Amino acid sequence: MRRVLSIAAMLAVVGVACAQTITTPADAFNAGKDFANTGKGVARGKINGTTGSSVLPHYGTTAPETENFQDGRNLIGGAGTNKQIQCETYKAPNAFQQQECDAVNFMSKNPTQRSKFTIDKKTDPILTGSKGVINNPGSIPGASTQQCRVEHVKKPATYITETCTETQTLENLSCKRVLKVSCDSERDGCDQGGIVPNSWAGDMATSFTPDGAGNYILQFGTIEDNYWDGWGKVYDRNLTFDIRDMRLITRFALTRAAFDDWLMVKVNGNLVYVGPHGGDRLEIYSPSPVFESSRTRTCGEFSYEGSGGWQCSDRSTGWWGNGDGGGNAVSYSSCTAVARGWNCTARNYRTGMVQYCATCFSSPELSRSWNFGLNINVKPYLRNGSNTIFMRTIVAGGGEGAIQLTTRQLCPRECHDQWDNSQCAPLQQRAQ
Repeated sequence: MRRVLSIAAMLAVVGVACAQTITTPADAFNAGKDFANTGKGVARGKINGTTGSSVLPHYGTTAPETENFQDGRNLIGGAGTNKQIQCETYKAPNAFQQQECDAVNFMSKNPTQRSKFTIDKKTDPILTGSKGVINNPGSIPGASTQQCRVEHVKKPATYITETCTETQTLENLSCKRVLKVSCDSERDGCDQGGIVPNSWAGDMATSFTPDGAGNYILQFGTIEDNYWDGWGKVYDRNLTFDIRDMRLITRFALTRAAFDDWLMVKVNGNLVYVGPHGGDRLEIYSPSPVFESSRTRTCGEFSYEGSGGWQCSDRSTGWWGNGDGGGNAVSYSSCTAVARGWNCTARNYRTGMVQYCATCFSSPELSRSWNFGLNINVKPYLRNGSNTIFMRTIVAGGGEGAIQLTTRQLCPRECHDQWDNSQCAPLQQRAQ
């Protein structure tokens, strides 16, 4: 790298002005020359690497581009082309470092962008004004004895005609610059709209709030105590919401159930939870009704020694109330008149109990409130469009029911365009 120093910035010349009378241009020329000779030694001493490092930013005896030279044996066209392509989009961190690419961009674009001028040699003042000096140059200031003159050379010119033949094989080569799109790594923990905001519709309190760790908590119901009452009473509630794009959802899990006394949850008709003892259903048990036909049977209420109910018997023998019996008499806990007869409920000790599997029965009253932390993945049961969460609570004496679901969605990805010139760079170097 050739050292380039700003002599104007470094030159410090101490001179002594001498009294001298200047009457002609030659006197002025000689006075200036003497003044320069007096200070040139001092100026030359100021031009060195140490002064350059302290005055010029980034001054040095080498540069990264030195490796492209290789003692004049390297083809530097490829390096220049790469620098030209790089500077098209490069933005330096400060204006000083940006000067290099500003200069490269200027030289690259200047031939096609700068204005074109046509100089008329007959009218242009630059040419017409110099004709007199060319034809009659006169004397040079400070050298009055020297003048331009015309010399006639009588020796004839010697002409040599040389010819050469060069044969070159032409190659047709092609390459492609490939535009590549590079994106940041995929991550989740954002609300990108896979679950449609404010699409919740339910018959209980509903909230959808962030937890600060990238999750959004969907709560259906209120976690409080005994806001429902009854004995073996069933409370069914439904929550609907919309999903725009299932691909954006990375987690949708039932993570909390708070209830008293029994709870069941379904997602789009799929059973996902029964508590507190598990199971495959949740209902108040009632035996299937028995139909008694009015064509052959008769039914009526009766009471006997403090107990009561319904009794049905054959018409042929009649029905005897008040416990007196009758032909083929059958006792029921209750009967309801329907078309052509009665629907009667058989006596069963399990009637009114909670049934949570085929052979699982329990009293409705469990005498406590439950608050379970869960982790049940319900994402497989979701779909694009409308979705429904069904919640059934059975209470005895007093109770409540609420659930929480933890959701998580993908974040938008940041992508950037980048040209791949690896195919064309070697061919560009060969073309230099």
